[in-house]
Amino acid sequence: MVSNDDDAGIEAVASTLSEKYVKTEALAIIAAVNNKPQFAEYLRNKFPKKLIFRSGDIGEILATSYLEEECGYTVGPSRLAHRDHQEWAMRGDDVIGAKFDASAQVQLAKGEAKSRRKAYNKVVVEAREGLEREQGLPSGHSLTQFAERLVGTPDQALGVAIIDLLSNAAVRPDIVRHLMFLFTTNDPIKHVSKDLNAYTGPIEQLTVTLQVRDHKRFINSTYEMAPNHGP
Repeated sequence: MVSNDDDAGIEAVASTLSEKYVKTEALAIIAAVNNKPQFAEYLRNKFPKKLIFRSGDIGEILATSYLEEECGYTVGPSRLAHRDHQEWAMRGDDVIGAKFDASAQVQLAKGEAKSRRKAYNKVVVEAREGLEREQGLPSGHSLTQFAERLVGTPDQALGVAIIDLLSNAAVRPDIVRHLMFLFTTNDPIKHVSKDLNAYTGPIEQLTVTLQVRDHKRFINSTYEMAPNHGP
């Protein structure tokens, strides 16, 4: 996918960025008791300040949104809201999604997001290494955390079904789909094609590249604009 209007993309991502770092219920309370400058400052304390951390978060956010909006997976509340510090790296799988299929069986998605100014072969190799961890399956720890985030939401039944899968050691390759999501300025198709042609595993593969004109500007402008979308 190639952006034909970076400014529109920045506005779209910025408009919901706060919801990725703070629970929506908490946002509503904070907005109700604070004026706009105080609310904006609160969000700035939640957002990472360095480009390297912002870049990683944006990659995860965009990949998660793609799974939800284009592929129909439930992604649950953002895991970024549970981070201990704004510039501590998150552990576990970058992106997890789940949904019930037509026969009410759980289908899972495991995603690896890479956000780089230029995506060359090394970046694709790193993404593949992430997807291949745990024999290509979502880690038990990541799935457990994901299921717990679904409990107490309208998708609680899906969370309970995932817990059942884990309890019965029923997470298998045939119910998993991989997503390699690259956010960059160049077209890495030759590197992605090489990776896909070399893959011989049993898990369905999906790769997506989102190209923007100015990677650094897109990221920093998004974070600078997001506090303005307050009360």
